[in-house]
Amino acid sequence: MKITFAAALLALTAGHAVAGDITLTQAKAGSSLHTGNLDMNVYWTADEAAYEVVATYVTKDAPAKINRLRMHLAEGDRASFGLPGVQGRMFTFARNGGTVSVEAARVGVDIASR
Repeated sequence: MKITFAAALLALTAGHAVAGDITLTQAKAGSSLHTGNLDMNVYWTADEAAYEVVATYVTKDAPAKINRLRMHLAEGDRASFGLPGVQGRMFTFARNGGTVSVEAARVGVDIASR
């Protein structure tokens, strides 16, 4: 059931699938990002002071585990971070004017050794 829901959620995306980055120009018009072992669906809505950005994602390693991020982005805000279960990628969410962009950049992975 959860796998079916996740697949349906990612299939019902209003935008084009683009590997690496997406730009959302309209409220409630989502788009999807597919990179590495991650499939993510993102949309935003406007509230009083900011845009509420919602990103729902699954990884190929745990497709039944649906993860969700919510954040408020005011004009000019930018947030960059990694995600649990997604190695070697840094995600940046940014708002500029009436658009929200999401980028997935490759980053080096250092492995500790003795």
